[in-house]
Amino acid sequence: MEQLIERINKLATPAKAGIVAGIILVLTAGTYFLAISDLDEQIAGIKADQSAKEITLAEKQAIADNLNERRKEMDALDQKFQEALTQLPEKKDIEELLSQLNDVGKKSGLEISKVIPGGEASEGFYSRIPITMAVSGNYNEIAMFLQEVANLRRIVNVSDLKLASPVVKGDKVMLNSDFMATTFRFTDTGKGAKK
Repeated sequence: MEQLIERINKLATPAKAGIVAGIILVLTAGTYFLAISDLDEQIAGIKADQSAKEITLAEKQAIADNLNERRKEMDALDQKFQEALTQLPEKKDIEELLSQLNDVGKKSGLEISKVIPGGEASEGFYSRIPITMAVSGNYNEIAMFLQEVANLRRIVNVSDLKLASPVVKGDKVMLNSDFMATTFRFTDTGKGAKK
């Protein structure tokens, strides 16, 4: 090593300056590749992680800012769902529906002579429950009954309506009417069980 230093001392000043500059250059490059480049990679990774976290924060802040609005929307959807379950209940509740039909019939002035619930038929997410009915009354009373059935909160379709056997009683023309009243219920296909 001493011989190397003696040789360098004997060189001209520009050569000595070149050697010193070369040593500084080698030390700088070595420091950069050994220390600084690793730090640059770490910094780039931290910046990318920070950017991802800022995006996540912005998304969560937007959700938090709209939380009350979302709660109101959820409450409104829940209320609509409860109303839909009234129209398309999960349980048969045929006794309740038969009671409502009886009340509507009496209110309309009809005489109900036959009410026979049929078997439930699955149609996918809902089931169909037919009810065979026979009533008697004048045309207006039957029409009023059908209108009241249409106004029930539960879905009830009337089909196969037949008006027959007109008979004059007092100042009214009385008719016998047979029809099929069909109601529905929601069926949870995941459970597969009837309630």
